[in-house]
Amino acid sequence: MKLEDAVRKQKCEPAGSFRPRQNHCLFSKTTFCSSFAAASPPRIRWRSSGALAGKVVLPCHFFRTPLAASTSLPLSAEDVRVKWVKLEEQEEKLVLVAQDGEVMVGKKYRGRVSVPIHRWDGDASLVMDELRASDAGLYRCEVVEGMDSIQDTVSLNVSGVVFYYNKKDGPMTFYQAIEACQAVHASIATPEQLYAAFYDGMDQCSLGWLADRSVRYPISRPREGCEGDLGDRKGVRSYDIRDPSQLNDVYCFIDQLNGEVFYPPSLSEKLTFQQAREECEKHDAVLASTGQLFAAWRAGLNRCDYGWLSDGSVRYPINVPLPQCGGGQLGVRSLHYPDPEERYGAYCFRGKDRWNLLELSC
Repeated sequence: MKLEDAVRKQKCEPAGSFRPRQNHCLFSKTTFCSSFAAASPPRIRWRSSGALAGKVVLPCHFFRTPLAASTSLPLSAEDVRVKWVKLEEQEEKLVLVAQDGEVMVGKKYRGRVSVPIHRWDGDASLVMDELRASDAGLYRCEVVEGMDSIQDTVSLNVSGVVFYYNKKDGPMTFYQAIEACQAVHASIATPEQLYAAFYDGMDQCSLGWLADRSVRYPISRPREGCEGDLGDRKGVRSYDIRDPSQLNDVYCFIDQLNGEVFYPPSLSEKLTFQQAREECEKHDAVLASTGQLFAAWRAGLNRCDYGWLSDGSVRYPINVPLPQCGGGQLGVRSLHYPDPEERYGAYCFRGKDRWNLLELSC
Protein backbone atom coordinates (compact mmCIF):
# COMPACT_ATOMS: atom_id res chain seq x y z
CA MET A 1 0.00 0.00 0.00
CA LYS A 2 1.32 3.45 -0.91
CA LEU A 3 1.91 6.00 1.83
CA GLU A 4 -0.82 8.34 0.53
CA ASP A 5 -3.32 5.46 0.50
CA ALA A 6 -2.39 4.47 4.05
CA VAL A 7 -2.90 8.02 5.30
CA ARG A 8 -6.24 8.25 3.45
CA LYS A 9 -7.38 4.98 5.04
CA GLN A 10 -6.40 6.23 8.51
CA LYS A 11 -8.39 9.45 8.00
CA CYS A 12 -11.53 7.36 7.42
CA GLU A 13 -11.25 5.81 10.87
CA PRO A 14 -13.18 7.47 13.74
CA ALA A 15 -11.07 10.12 15.48
CA GLY A 16 -9.73 9.01 18.82
CA SER A 17 -10.65 5.35 18.29
CA PHE A 18 -8.56 2.87 20.26
CA ARG A 19 -8.58 -0.85 20.74
CA PRO A 20 -9.34 -2.13 24.26
CA ARG A 21 -6.49 -1.96 26.75
CA GLN A 22 -4.21 -4.92 26.32
CA ASN A 23 -0.64 -6.08 26.11
CA HIS A 24 -0.47 -6.15 22.35
CA CYS A 25 2.30 -7.87 20.42
CA LEU A 26 3.22 -7.70 16.75
CA PHE A 27 4.43 -10.95 15.20
CA SER A 28 6.36 -11.26 11.95
CA LYS A 29 10.11 -10.98 11.54
CA THR A 30 10.22 -9.80 15.15
CA THR A 31 7.87 -9.12 18.03
CA PHE A 32 7.10 -5.91 19.92
CA CYS A 33 4.94 -5.43 22.98
CA SER A 34 3.30 -2.34 24.43
CA SER A 35 0.36 -1.60 26.70
CA PHE A 36 -2.05 1.10 25.60
CA ALA A 37 -5.44 2.36 26.67
CA ALA A 38 -8.69 2.69 24.77
CA ALA A 39 -10.39 5.33 26.89
CA SER A 40 -10.82 9.00 26.01
CA PRO A 41 -8.88 11.02 26.98
CA PRO A 42 -5.94 8.71 26.25
CA ARG A 43 -3.59 7.64 28.99
CA ILE A 44 -0.43 9.76 28.97
CA ARG A 45 2.60 7.52 29.19
CA TRP A 46 5.38 10.08 28.63
CA ARG A 47 5.83 13.78 29.37
CA SER A 48 8.34 15.94 27.49
CA SER A 49 9.31 19.58 27.90
CA GLY A 50 11.21 22.03 25.74
CA ALA A 51 11.85 25.75 25.49
CA LEU A 52 10.61 28.05 22.75
CA ALA A 53 12.73 27.70 19.57
CA GLY A 54 14.52 24.69 21.10
CA LYS A 55 14.53 20.96 20.35
CA VAL A 56 12.72 18.10 22.07
CA VAL A 57 12.36 14.34 21.68
CA LEU A 58 8.93 12.78 22.11
CA PRO A 59 9.68 9.19 23.18
CA CYS A 60 8.07 6.17 21.57
CA HIS A 61 9.92 2.90 22.25
CA PHE A 62 8.72 -0.62 21.49
CA PHE A 63 11.07 -3.29 22.73
CA ARG A 64 11.53 -6.70 21.20
CA THR A 65 10.59 -9.71 23.28
CA PRO A 66 13.43 -12.06 24.37
CA LEU A 67 12.16 -14.72 21.96
CA ALA A 68 12.19 -12.35 19.01
CA ALA A 69 15.58 -10.92 19.95
CA SER A 70 17.15 -14.39 19.88
CA THR A 71 15.53 -15.64 16.66
CA SER A 72 14.88 -12.64 14.43
CA LEU A 73 16.71 -9.94 12.54
CA PRO A 74 15.92 -6.25 13.25
CA LEU A 75 13.01 -4.84 11.31
CA SER A 76 13.81 -2.38 8.51
CA ALA A 77 11.94 0.84 7.74
CA GLU A 78 10.04 -1.02 5.01
CA ASP A 79 8.53 -3.51 7.47
CA VAL A 80 6.52 -1.04 9.56
CA ARG A 81 4.60 2.20 9.36
CA VAL A 82 5.29 4.88 11.97
CA LYS A 83 2.65 7.55 12.39
CA TRP A 84 2.57 10.58 14.69
CA VAL A 85 -0.52 12.75 15.17
CA LYS A 86 -1.42 15.64 17.45
CA LEU A 87 -4.65 15.14 19.40
CA GLU A 88 -6.75 18.30 19.39
CA GLU A 89 -10.23 17.98 20.91
CA GLN A 90 -12.17 15.72 18.51
CA GLU A 91 -9.68 15.67 15.65
CA GLU A 92 -6.22 14.35 14.89
CA LYS A 93 -3.72 16.47 12.99
CA LEU A 94 -1.03 14.66 11.04
CA VAL A 95 2.52 15.35 12.19
CA LEU A 96 4.47 12.64 10.36
CA VAL A 97 3.95 9.22 8.80
CA ALA A 98 6.78 7.03 7.49
CA GLN A 99 6.31 3.86 5.42
CA ASP A 100 8.24 2.00 2.70
CA GLY A 101 11.08 4.50 2.88
CA GLU A 102 8.73 7.43 2.25
CA VAL A 103 7.97 10.21 4.73
CA MET A 104 4.95 12.51 4.73
CA VAL A 105 4.92 15.51 7.09
CA GLY A 106 2.01 17.79 8.06
CA LYS A 107 2.26 21.33 6.72
CA LYS A 108 2.86 22.98 10.10
CA TYR A 109 5.73 20.60 10.91
CA ARG A 110 7.64 20.54 7.62
CA GLY A 111 11.36 20.94 8.12
CA ARG A 112 10.97 20.58 11.89
CA VAL A 113 10.29 16.90 12.64
CA SER A 114 11.95 13.56 11.97
CA VAL A 115 12.00 9.93 13.12
CA PRO A 116 14.81 7.32 12.91
CA ILE A 117 13.79 5.44 9.75
CA HIS A 118 17.09 4.16 8.39
CA ARG A 119 17.11 1.10 10.64
CA TRP A 120 14.21 -0.14 12.74
CA ASP A 121 15.47 -0.91 16.23
CA GLY A 122 12.29 -0.29 18.20
CA ASP A 123 12.75 3.48 18.40
CA ALA A 124 9.90 5.50 16.87
CA SER A 125 10.68 8.69 18.81
CA LEU A 126 9.81 12.00 17.19
CA VAL A 127 12.48 14.71 17.12
CA MET A 128 10.92 18.18 16.94
CA ASP A 129 12.99 21.32 16.34
CA GLU A 130 12.28 25.06 16.33
CA LEU A 131 9.58 24.62 18.99
CA ARG A 132 6.58 26.94 19.04
CA ALA A 133 4.16 27.60 21.87
CA SER A 134 1.36 26.12 19.75
CA ASP A 135 3.26 22.81 19.59
CA ALA A 136 2.29 22.13 23.21
CA GLY A 137 -0.33 19.42 23.69
CA LEU A 138 -0.94 15.69 23.35
CA TYR A 139 0.68 13.52 20.69
CA ARG A 140 0.16 9.89 19.78
CA CYS A 141 2.61 7.62 18.05
CA GLU A 142 1.42 4.46 16.31
CA VAL A 143 3.58 1.65 14.98
CA VAL A 144 1.76 -0.57 12.49
CA GLU A 145 2.61 -3.89 10.88
CA GLY A 146 -0.15 -5.34 8.76
CA MET A 147 -3.41 -5.26 10.72
CA ASP A 148 -1.69 -4.97 14.10
CA SER A 149 -0.73 -1.73 15.85
CA ILE A 150 0.74 -0.47 19.10
CA GLN A 151 0.40 3.08 20.43
CA ASP A 152 1.81 5.53 22.98
CA THR A 153 0.62 9.00 24.04
CA VAL A 154 3.04 11.81 24.91
CA SER A 155 2.34 15.18 26.52
CA LEU A 156 4.51 18.09 25.33
CA ASN A 157 4.99 21.32 27.28
CA VAL A 158 6.69 24.31 25.63
CA SER A 159 7.96 27.00 27.99
CA GLY A 160 9.01 30.57 27.36
CA VAL A 161 7.60 33.72 25.80
CA VAL A 162 9.04 36.60 23.76
CA PHE A 163 7.84 40.12 24.52
CA TYR A 164 8.54 43.61 23.25
CA TYR A 165 9.99 45.95 25.90
CA ASN A 166 10.55 49.70 25.98
CA LYS A 167 11.92 51.58 28.96
CA LYS A 168 10.37 54.67 30.52
CA ASP A 169 13.38 56.79 29.58
CA GLY A 170 13.34 55.79 25.90
CA PRO A 171 15.29 53.66 23.39
CA MET A 172 18.51 51.91 24.41
CA THR A 173 21.91 50.98 23.08
CA PHE A 174 22.51 47.27 22.54
CA TYR A 175 24.19 46.77 25.92
CA GLN A 176 21.56 48.84 27.72
CA ALA A 177 18.95 46.61 26.08
CA ILE A 178 20.62 43.51 27.52
CA GLU A 179 20.55 45.07 30.99
CA ALA A 180 16.91 46.16 30.57
CA CYS A 181 15.79 42.58 29.88
CA GLN A 182 17.80 41.29 32.83
CA ALA A 183 16.20 43.92 35.08
CA VAL A 184 12.76 42.43 34.39
CA HIS A 185 13.98 38.84 35.00
CA ALA A 186 14.40 38.01 31.31
CA SER A 187 17.15 37.81 28.70
CA ILE A 188 17.46 39.42 25.31
CA ALA A 189 15.67 37.24 22.74
CA THR A 190 17.44 35.41 19.92
CA PRO A 191 16.32 35.66 16.27
CA GLU A 192 15.16 32.03 16.48
CA GLN A 193 12.93 32.83 19.47
CA LEU A 194 11.44 35.85 17.69
CA TYR A 195 10.70 33.74 14.60
CA ALA A 196 9.03 31.07 16.76
CA ALA A 197 6.85 33.77 18.33
CA PHE A 198 6.02 35.18 14.88
CA TYR A 199 4.86 31.78 13.60
CA ASP A 200 2.40 31.73 16.50
CA GLY A 201 1.02 35.13 15.50
CA MET A 202 3.20 37.75 17.25
CA ASP A 203 2.65 41.14 15.65
CA GLN A 204 4.61 44.20 16.80
CA CYS A 205 5.35 47.16 14.53
CA SER A 206 8.34 48.32 16.59
CA LEU A 207 12.08 47.88 16.02
CA GLY A 208 13.89 45.96 18.74
CA TRP A 209 17.36 44.63 19.52
CA LEU A 210 18.02 40.88 19.44
CA ALA A 211 20.87 38.84 20.93
CA ASP A 212 22.88 38.73 17.68
CA ARG A 213 22.91 42.58 17.62
CA SER A 214 20.40 42.65 14.78
CA VAL A 215 17.28 44.82 14.85
CA ARG A 216 14.00 43.22 13.78
CA TYR A 217 10.24 43.19 14.29
CA PRO A 218 7.47 40.62 13.54
CA ILE A 219 4.42 41.44 11.42
CA SER A 220 1.51 39.00 11.13
CA ARG A 221 -0.94 41.66 9.88
CA PRO A 222 0.77 43.67 7.11
CA ARG A 223 -0.29 47.33 7.15
CA GLU A 224 0.86 50.78 6.19
CA GLY A 225 3.87 51.97 8.12
CA CYS A 226 5.07 48.43 8.95
CA GLU A 227 6.39 47.35 5.54
CA GLY A 228 10.10 47.15 6.41
CA ASP A 229 12.05 45.01 3.95
CA LEU A 230 9.06 42.72 3.18
CA GLY A 231 6.50 45.17 1.84
CA ASP A 232 2.94 43.86 2.22
CA ARG A 233 4.03 40.31 3.11
CA LYS A 234 3.89 38.66 6.52
CA GLY A 235 7.23 37.99 8.19
CA VAL A 236 9.99 39.22 10.47
CA ARG A 237 11.40 42.51 9.23
CA SER A 238 15.18 42.54 9.54
CA TYR A 239 17.78 45.29 9.60
CA ASP A 240 20.73 42.93 10.11
CA ILE A 241 23.65 43.69 12.43
CA ARG A 242 23.72 47.26 13.73
CA ASP A 243 26.16 49.53 15.51
CA PRO A 244 25.69 48.77 19.24
CA SER A 245 25.51 52.50 20.01
CA GLN A 246 22.30 52.90 18.00
CA LEU A 247 19.14 53.42 20.03
CA ASN A 248 16.25 50.94 19.82
CA ASP A 249 13.79 49.14 22.04
CA VAL A 250 14.30 45.41 22.66
CA TYR A 251 12.67 41.98 22.44
CA CYS A 252 13.12 39.99 25.65
CA PHE A 253 12.61 36.31 26.44
CA ILE A 254 11.65 34.66 29.72
CA ASP A 255 11.57 30.90 30.11
CA GLN A 256 10.49 29.62 33.53
CA LEU A 257 8.49 31.42 36.21
CA ASN A 258 10.11 30.37 39.47
CA GLY A 259 7.23 31.34 41.67
CA GLU A 260 3.70 32.78 41.54
CA VAL A 261 2.29 36.01 40.13
CA PHE A 262 -1.00 37.03 41.74
CA TYR A 263 -3.41 39.95 42.14
CA PRO A 264 -4.02 40.30 45.91
CA PRO A 265 -7.48 38.80 46.53
CA SER A 266 -8.20 41.22 49.38
CA LEU A 267 -7.45 44.30 47.30
CA SER A 268 -10.62 46.37 46.94
CA GLU A 269 -9.19 49.84 46.29
CA LYS A 270 -6.86 51.19 43.64
CA LEU A 271 -3.34 52.16 44.74
CA THR A 272 -0.49 54.48 43.90
CA PHE A 273 2.81 52.90 42.82
CA GLN A 274 4.26 53.11 46.35
CA GLN A 275 1.07 51.76 47.93
CA ALA A 276 1.15 48.83 45.48
CA ARG A 277 4.68 47.95 46.62
CA GLU A 278 3.54 48.04 50.25
CA GLU A 279 0.48 45.91 49.47
CA CYS A 280 2.64 43.14 48.00
CA GLU A 281 4.88 43.22 51.06
CA LYS A 282 1.82 42.45 53.19
CA HIS A 283 1.54 39.17 51.29
CA ASP A 284 5.24 38.29 51.73
CA ALA A 285 5.81 39.22 48.09
CA VAL A 286 7.15 41.99 45.88
CA LEU A 287 5.75 43.76 42.84
CA ALA A 288 6.09 41.46 39.85
CA SER A 289 8.36 42.43 36.97
CA THR A 290 7.15 42.78 33.40
CA GLY A 291 8.94 39.55 32.49
CA GLN A 292 7.29 37.67 35.34
CA LEU A 293 3.84 38.89 34.27
CA PHE A 294 4.44 37.72 30.70
CA ALA A 295 5.59 34.32 31.99
CA ALA A 296 2.49 34.09 34.19
CA TRP A 297 0.31 35.02 31.20
CA ARG A 298 1.92 32.23 29.16
CA ALA A 299 1.13 29.87 32.05
CA GLY A 300 -2.54 30.89 31.97
CA LEU A 301 -2.95 33.95 34.25
CA ASN A 302 -6.05 35.90 33.23
CA ARG A 303 -7.32 39.12 34.84
CA CYS A 304 -8.96 42.17 33.31
CA ASP A 305 -7.54 44.67 35.82
CA TYR A 306 -4.67 47.05 35.25
CA GLY A 307 -1.97 46.65 37.89
CA TRP A 308 1.36 48.18 38.80
CA LEU A 309 4.60 46.31 38.05
CA SER A 310 8.07 46.78 39.55
CA ASP A 311 9.38 48.95 36.67
CA GLY A 312 6.54 51.47 37.11
CA SER A 313 4.55 50.18 34.14
CA VAL A 314 0.87 49.22 34.34
CA ARG A 315 -0.40 46.10 32.55
CA TYR A 316 -2.83 43.20 32.72
CA PRO A 317 -2.84 39.62 31.28
CA ILE A 318 -5.69 38.26 29.13
CA ASN A 319 -6.08 34.58 28.22
CA VAL A 320 -9.87 34.61 27.80
CA PRO A 321 -10.94 36.94 24.97
CA LEU A 322 -13.51 39.56 26.00
CA PRO A 323 -14.52 42.69 24.03
CA GLN A 324 -14.07 44.92 27.08
CA CYS A 325 -10.60 43.52 27.84
CA GLY A 326 -8.21 44.48 25.08
CA GLY A 327 -10.78 44.30 22.29
CA GLY A 328 -11.04 40.52 22.47
CA GLN A 329 -7.33 40.00 21.77
CA LEU A 330 -5.16 37.71 23.89
CA GLY A 331 -1.94 39.00 25.43
CA VAL A 332 -0.58 41.40 28.03
CA ARG A 333 -2.17 44.84 27.71
CA SER A 334 -0.19 47.92 28.70
CA LEU A 335 -0.66 51.54 29.77
CA HIS A 336 3.13 51.87 29.71
CA TYR A 337 4.38 54.26 32.44
CA PRO A 338 1.68 56.47 34.04
CA ASP A 339 2.27 58.98 36.81
CA PRO A 340 3.23 57.09 40.02
CA GLU A 341 0.44 58.90 41.87
CA GLU A 342 -2.25 57.48 39.60
CA ARG A 343 -4.20 54.58 41.04
CA TYR A 344 -4.36 51.01 39.74
CA GLY A 345 -4.26 47.49 41.11
CA ALA A 346 -1.08 45.48 41.74
CA TYR A 347 0.49 42.28 40.46
CA CYS A 348 2.70 40.66 43.08
CA PHE A 349 5.32 37.94 42.83
CA ARG A 350 6.20 35.36 45.47
CA GLY A 351 9.23 33.23 44.61
CA LYS A 352 9.60 29.50 45.18
CA ASP A 353 12.50 30.20 47.56
CA ARG A 354 10.06 32.10 49.75
CA TRP A 355 7.67 29.13 49.73
CA ASN A 356 10.51 26.84 50.80
CA LEU A 357 11.46 29.16 53.68
CA LEU A 358 7.84 29.26 54.88
CA GLU A 359 7.65 25.44 54.82
CA LEU A 360 10.91 25.15 56.78
CA SER A 361 9.70 27.66 59.38
CA CYS A 362 6.63 25.49 60.00
